[in-house]
Amino acid sequence: MSYNPEEIIRSYTRNAEIEDQSEKKPSLRTEIPREFIKRYIQPSDTALDAGGGVGINTIMMAGLCKSVTLLDITPEILALAKVNINDSGLQDSIRILEGDICDLSSFEDGSFSFVVCVGDALSYVLDQREKAISELIRVAKSGSIIILGGDSKYGFLRLRLAEGKLDEALDILRTNETYCGMGPRTHLYTASEMRSMLGKYGCRLLEAASTPSLSDTIDTAPFIEMNQWEALKELEMEICTQPELLGTGLHLLFVAQKE
Repeated sequence: MSYNPEEIIRSYTRNAEIEDQSEKKPSLRTEIPREFIKRYIQPSDTALDAGGGVGINTIMMAGLCKSVTLLDITPEILALAKVNINDSGLQDSIRILEGDICDLSSFEDGSFSFVVCVGDALSYVLDQREKAISELIRVAKSGSIIILGGDSKYGFLRLRLAEGKLDEALDILRTNETYCGMGPRTHLYTASEMRSMLGKYGCRLLEAASTPSLSDTIDTAPFIEMNQWEALKELEMEICTQPELLGTGLHLLFVAQKE
Protein backbone atom coordinates (compact mmCIF):
# COMPACT_ATOMS: atom_id res chain seq x y z
CA MET A 1 0.00 0.00 0.00
CA SER A 2 1.14 3.56 -0.70
CA TYR A 3 2.00 6.03 2.05
CA ASN A 4 -0.67 8.69 2.64
CA PRO A 5 0.54 11.36 5.10
CA GLU A 6 -2.94 12.88 5.36
CA GLU A 7 -4.26 9.61 6.77
CA ILE A 8 -1.62 9.69 9.51
CA ILE A 9 -2.45 13.31 10.34
CA ARG A 10 -6.18 12.56 10.54
CA SER A 11 -5.61 9.53 12.76
CA TYR A 12 -3.31 11.29 15.21
CA THR A 13 -5.44 14.43 15.29
CA ARG A 14 -8.39 12.26 16.28
CA ASN A 15 -6.37 10.37 18.89
CA ALA A 16 -4.02 13.11 20.13
CA GLU A 17 -5.11 13.04 23.77
CA ILE A 18 -4.97 9.23 23.84
CA GLU A 19 -1.44 9.34 22.43
CA ASP A 20 -0.38 11.89 25.04
CA GLN A 21 -1.72 9.72 27.86
CA SER A 22 -0.19 6.58 26.38
CA GLU A 23 3.28 8.12 26.21
CA LYS A 24 3.12 9.11 29.89
CA LYS A 25 1.89 5.87 31.46
CA PRO A 26 4.11 2.84 32.27
CA SER A 27 4.74 0.88 29.07
CA LEU A 28 7.64 -1.33 28.08
CA ARG A 29 6.99 -0.40 24.44
CA THR A 30 8.06 3.17 25.25
CA GLU A 31 10.38 2.65 28.20
CA ILE A 32 12.75 0.11 26.61
CA PRO A 33 13.60 2.44 23.68
CA ARG A 34 14.21 5.19 26.26
CA GLU A 35 16.72 2.97 28.04
CA PHE A 36 18.61 2.48 24.76
CA ILE A 37 18.54 6.22 24.09
CA LYS A 38 19.98 6.91 27.56
CA ARG A 39 22.65 4.27 26.94
CA TYR A 40 23.99 5.97 23.80
CA ILE A 41 23.28 9.72 23.97
CA GLN A 42 26.15 12.02 24.95
CA PRO A 43 26.13 15.45 26.67
CA SER A 44 27.64 17.08 23.57
CA ASP A 45 25.04 15.70 21.14
CA THR A 46 22.72 17.77 18.98
CA ALA A 47 19.82 15.37 18.52
CA LEU A 48 16.89 14.88 16.16
CA ASP A 49 13.74 13.23 17.51
CA ALA A 50 11.97 12.43 14.23
CA GLY A 51 8.32 11.48 14.48
CA GLY A 52 8.76 12.46 18.11
CA GLY A 53 5.06 12.89 18.90
CA VAL A 54 4.08 14.60 22.13
CA GLY A 55 7.69 15.12 23.14
CA ILE A 56 8.23 12.77 26.07
CA ASN A 57 11.40 11.29 24.55
CA THR A 58 12.45 14.76 23.43
CA ILE A 59 12.24 16.07 26.99
CA MET A 60 14.28 13.16 28.31
CA MET A 61 16.93 13.70 25.63
CA ALA A 62 17.07 17.45 26.26
CA GLY A 63 18.04 16.72 29.84
CA LEU A 64 20.93 14.57 28.64
CA CYS A 65 22.42 16.42 25.66
CA LYS A 66 23.13 19.86 24.19
CA SER A 67 19.93 20.36 22.16
CA VAL A 68 17.06 18.46 20.53
CA THR A 69 14.94 19.11 17.46
CA LEU A 70 11.46 17.56 17.64
CA LEU A 71 9.90 16.84 14.25
CA ASP A 72 6.36 15.53 13.79
CA ILE A 73 3.77 15.60 11.03
CA THR A 74 0.62 16.30 13.08
CA PRO A 75 -0.08 19.88 14.29
CA GLU A 76 -2.40 18.73 17.11
CA ILE A 77 0.30 16.40 18.43
CA LEU A 78 2.87 19.21 18.27
CA ALA A 79 0.53 21.48 20.23
CA LEU A 80 0.50 18.91 23.04
CA ALA A 81 4.27 18.54 22.72
CA LYS A 82 4.69 22.28 23.22
CA VAL A 83 2.66 22.11 26.45
CA ASN A 84 4.70 19.16 27.72
CA ILE A 85 7.98 20.83 26.83
CA ASN A 86 7.01 24.13 28.45
CA ASP A 87 5.99 22.23 31.59
CA SER A 88 9.41 20.55 31.65
CA GLY A 89 11.28 23.85 31.72
CA LEU A 90 13.61 22.64 28.95
CA GLN A 91 12.13 24.68 26.11
CA ASP A 92 15.36 26.64 25.59
CA SER A 93 17.10 23.40 24.54
CA ILE A 94 14.32 22.19 22.22
CA ARG A 95 13.22 23.25 18.75
CA ILE A 96 9.78 22.12 17.52
CA LEU A 97 9.17 21.66 13.79
CA GLU A 98 6.29 20.32 11.71
CA GLY A 99 7.48 17.94 9.01
CA ASP A 100 7.52 14.53 7.37
CA ILE A 101 10.34 12.04 7.99
CA CYS A 102 10.32 11.26 4.26
CA ASP A 103 11.43 14.81 3.47
CA LEU A 104 14.14 16.26 5.69
CA SER A 105 15.33 18.71 3.02
CA SER A 106 15.13 21.56 5.55
CA PHE A 107 18.19 20.00 7.20
CA GLU A 108 21.65 19.92 5.66
CA ASP A 109 23.72 16.75 5.45
CA GLY A 110 25.21 15.86 8.82
CA SER A 111 23.10 18.31 10.83
CA PHE A 112 22.80 16.07 13.88
CA SER A 113 25.13 13.92 15.98
CA PHE A 114 22.32 11.72 17.36
CA VAL A 115 19.18 10.67 15.45
CA VAL A 116 16.12 8.94 16.90
CA CYS A 117 12.98 7.72 15.14
CA VAL A 118 11.12 5.25 17.35
CA GLY A 119 7.47 4.29 17.72
CA ASP A 120 5.51 3.69 14.53
CA ALA A 121 6.60 6.52 12.22
CA LEU A 122 8.84 4.29 10.08
CA SER A 123 6.04 1.76 9.75
CA TYR A 124 3.43 4.33 8.70
CA VAL A 125 5.46 5.48 5.69
CA LEU A 126 4.91 2.07 4.03
CA ASP A 127 6.41 2.11 0.52
CA GLN A 128 8.42 5.25 1.35
CA ARG A 129 10.33 3.60 4.20
CA GLU A 130 13.63 3.43 2.32
CA LYS A 131 13.35 7.14 1.48
CA ALA A 132 12.69 7.94 5.14
CA ILE A 133 15.58 5.82 6.40
CA SER A 134 17.98 7.29 3.85
CA GLU A 135 16.95 10.81 4.93
CA LEU A 136 17.44 10.03 8.61
CA ILE A 137 20.90 8.72 7.84
CA ARG A 138 21.74 11.65 5.55
CA VAL A 139 21.14 14.25 8.26
CA ALA A 140 23.36 12.36 10.74
CA LYS A 141 27.03 13.19 11.04
CA SER A 142 29.61 10.52 10.29
CA GLY A 143 30.08 8.37 13.38
CA SER A 144 26.66 9.30 14.78
CA ILE A 145 24.38 6.88 16.59
CA ILE A 146 21.00 6.33 14.92
CA ILE A 147 18.17 4.61 16.83
CA LEU A 148 15.20 3.42 14.77
CA GLY A 149 12.03 1.54 15.66
CA GLY A 150 9.18 -0.12 13.83
CA ASP A 151 6.44 -2.71 13.98
CA SER A 152 7.51 -6.36 13.88
CA LYS A 153 6.35 -8.77 11.17
CA TYR A 154 6.53 -11.93 13.24
CA GLY A 155 5.24 -10.24 16.38
CA PHE A 156 2.06 -9.11 14.63
CA LEU A 157 1.73 -12.44 12.85
CA ARG A 158 1.82 -14.15 16.25
CA LEU A 159 -0.73 -11.66 17.61
CA ARG A 160 -3.18 -12.27 14.77
CA LEU A 161 -2.94 -16.03 15.31
CA ALA A 162 -3.55 -15.54 19.04
CA GLU A 163 -6.64 -13.54 18.09
CA GLY A 164 -7.83 -16.41 15.89
CA LYS A 165 -7.40 -14.34 12.71
CA LEU A 166 -5.67 -16.80 10.41
CA ASP A 167 -6.59 -14.91 7.24
CA GLU A 168 -4.97 -11.74 8.60
CA ALA A 169 -1.88 -13.68 9.67
CA LEU A 170 -1.55 -15.07 6.16
CA ASP A 171 -1.98 -11.57 4.75
CA ILE A 172 0.88 -10.37 6.96
CA LEU A 173 3.05 -13.20 5.69
CA ARG A 174 2.30 -12.18 2.10
CA THR A 175 2.30 -8.37 2.28
CA ASN A 176 4.43 -7.46 5.34
CA GLU A 177 1.64 -5.07 6.33
CA THR A 178 -1.25 -4.82 8.80
CA TYR A 179 -3.53 -2.29 10.48
CA CYS A 180 -2.34 -1.08 13.88
CA GLY A 181 -4.43 -0.07 16.87
CA MET A 182 -4.33 3.64 15.96
CA GLY A 183 -5.89 2.88 12.58
CA PRO A 184 -3.39 3.44 9.72
CA ARG A 185 -1.89 0.67 7.62
CA THR A 186 1.69 -0.11 8.71
CA HIS A 187 4.73 -1.84 7.26
CA LEU A 188 6.07 -4.69 9.39
CA TYR A 189 9.85 -5.05 9.64
CA THR A 190 12.19 -7.95 10.17
CA ALA A 191 15.68 -7.56 11.59
CA SER A 192 17.21 -8.72 8.32
CA GLU A 193 15.29 -6.12 6.28
CA MET A 194 16.42 -3.27 8.52
CA ARG A 195 20.02 -4.52 8.62
CA SER A 196 20.06 -4.58 4.81
CA MET A 197 18.71 -1.03 4.45
CA LEU A 198 21.06 0.36 7.07
CA GLY A 199 24.01 -1.24 5.31
CA LYS A 200 22.87 0.12 1.94
CA TYR A 201 23.09 3.68 3.28
CA GLY A 202 26.38 3.35 5.10
CA CYS A 203 25.43 2.29 8.61
CA ARG A 204 26.57 -0.59 10.78
CA LEU A 205 23.97 -2.28 12.99
CA LEU A 206 25.17 -2.33 16.60
CA GLU A 207 22.14 -3.77 18.40
CA ALA A 208 18.69 -5.07 17.54
CA ALA A 209 16.02 -5.61 20.17
CA SER A 210 12.45 -6.77 20.51
CA THR A 211 10.70 -4.11 22.58
CA PRO A 212 9.60 -5.93 24.62
CA SER A 213 10.05 -9.65 23.99
CA LEU A 214 8.01 -11.84 26.33
CA SER A 215 5.63 -9.37 27.96
CA ASP A 216 4.28 -7.54 24.92
CA THR A 217 0.91 -9.28 24.86
CA ILE A 218 0.33 -9.96 28.58
CA ASP A 219 -1.37 -7.83 31.22
CA THR A 220 1.49 -6.01 32.97
CA ALA A 221 -0.75 -4.19 35.48
CA PRO A 222 -0.11 -6.76 38.26
CA PHE A 223 3.62 -6.02 38.06
CA ILE A 224 2.89 -2.34 38.69
CA GLU A 225 0.53 -3.15 41.57
CA MET A 226 3.16 -5.41 43.19
CA ASN A 227 5.91 -2.79 42.76
CA GLN A 228 7.73 -5.11 40.35
CA TRP A 229 7.69 -2.82 37.31
CA GLU A 230 11.40 -1.98 37.40
CA ALA A 231 12.28 -5.65 37.91
CA LEU A 232 10.16 -6.59 34.88
CA LYS A 233 11.87 -3.91 32.81
CA GLU A 234 15.30 -5.14 33.90
CA LEU A 235 14.35 -8.67 32.84
CA GLU A 236 13.23 -7.45 29.43
CA MET A 237 16.37 -5.34 29.00
CA GLU A 238 18.42 -8.45 29.78
CA ILE A 239 16.75 -10.61 27.12
CA CYS A 240 15.43 -8.23 24.45
CA THR A 241 18.57 -8.36 22.29
CA GLN A 242 18.78 -12.15 22.22
CA PRO A 243 18.75 -13.22 18.54
CA GLU A 244 16.34 -16.06 19.30
CA LEU A 245 13.73 -13.56 20.53
CA LEU A 246 13.95 -10.91 17.80
CA GLY A 247 10.52 -10.44 16.33
CA THR A 248 8.60 -12.14 19.12
CA GLY A 249 7.27 -8.80 20.36
CA LEU A 250 5.17 -6.32 18.43
CA HIS A 251 7.98 -3.78 18.00
CA LEU A 252 11.62 -3.84 16.97
CA LEU A 253 14.42 -1.42 17.83
CA PHE A 254 17.67 -0.95 15.93
CA VAL A 255 20.80 0.88 17.06
CA ALA A 256 23.19 1.71 14.23
CA GLN A 257 26.27 3.83 13.66
CA LYS A 258 26.88 5.85 10.52
CA GLU A 259 30.26 5.02 9.00
